[in-house]
Amino acid sequence: MSRGKGNFRLFVKCSLLLLFIAAAFSYAMFQGGFVSWFLFYSVVTVVVSTVLVALYPFRIVKAERVFHKDVLQAGESLTVTVTLPKRALQPFFYVRVQDLIPENLGTYEESGSLFFFSFQRRLVFSYTVRDVKRGAHTFEQLSLVFGDLFGLFEREKKVLCETKLLVYPRFHKLPPINDFGKPRQLDGRRIQHSFEEDRSLAGVRQYVPGDRLTSIDWKQSARSTKLMTKEFESYQGEGIVVAFDSAVIDLNESVFEHSVELAASLMVTFTQKQPGVRLAVRLGDWMSLEVNQRSISKGLMTLAKLIPSEEPAPAIHKVYRDWSGMHVYYVCVGLNERVLKVCKTLLEESVVVTVCLVAVSEQDRTFIEELERAGVSTFIENE
Repeated sequence: MSRGKGNFRLFVKCSLLLLFIAAAFSYAMFQGGFVSWFLFYSVVTVVVSTVLVALYPFRIVKAERVFHKDVLQAGESLTVTVTLPKRALQPFFYVRVQDLIPENLGTYEESGSLFFFSFQRRLVFSYTVRDVKRGAHTFEQLSLVFGDLFGLFEREKKVLCETKLLVYPRFHKLPPINDFGKPRQLDGRRIQHSFEEDRSLAGVRQYVPGDRLTSIDWKQSARSTKLMTKEFESYQGEGIVVAFDSAVIDLNESVFEHSVELAASLMVTFTQKQPGVRLAVRLGDWMSLEVNQRSISKGLMTLAKLIPSEEPAPAIHKVYRDWSGMHVYYVCVGLNERVLKVCKTLLEESVVVTVCLVAVSEQDRTFIEELERAGVSTFIENE
């Protein structure tokens, strides 16, 4: 139906243009003289050149899309610059360029620009996307629409320009968390213990770029004439695992995103206090990786790609045995019977468990009481 309307409009426009040429010809025939015929030939020249330019193929050397920042966190603004190099002799009356933005990337007012006849070799424009969302986004195509002076012809062309963007989750430094193993809620405010107070010095080693400056042993450095850094034992003598359970019951996008941010904040906070942390996430099945200050981007990259899962975490899994003797900070969106079973399985494997939440409901508080009776601590960020 729409195609039929488009053909009808084109027929009407062409008819009006022919009538305009016919009127100019009639005027020249009846009026006579140099001015009349000059007007007629001028009209014909403009019409013919308009049609030829409109039908001439517009060729792009290679479209380019550049982001102003390589590392981006959720909630920040993204400035995109699009460049279209064209041939030197490329006639056109106007071209409207529109960048096709991935769905749910963020908010924006305009992602394109209109260019009129120009001899410039490069068509360049920029736009800004505000409040970008966490995740892996792919820009695929540019839409180019060409037209003529009379609005007779309008052609659209898609230009492939694939560009990938990875937006990390937001993170922030968390307040000190109290000694583990106490079955009570951690509010992160009344506790005065720091992470380093709970670790003992294991030895010293030569300084490696990326080590914390506060860990440098100046006395040993003076004796050996080389920078030496202190090497601590693991937190509380045990390893730390930040585990994120992506299972959701009633999907609340805001709570899920804040839970991912909490997992990222835990990972970043712990890596600042000790050599390494294990990050575990559920991408279908449990997977884990070691993260330190120099490889923290790998952990953020993994968290950036997380999506909600309808499958609950398995109550029994081989990875729980690998966590034996460690302190697991179990980050989840909400509490239910399956989370309770997972925590009990971890306790049976001699794992110290702290369940971390961003918010709790009345139903969650019932599960919290049962967890604390079993010996599981809870950390609620917003309380």
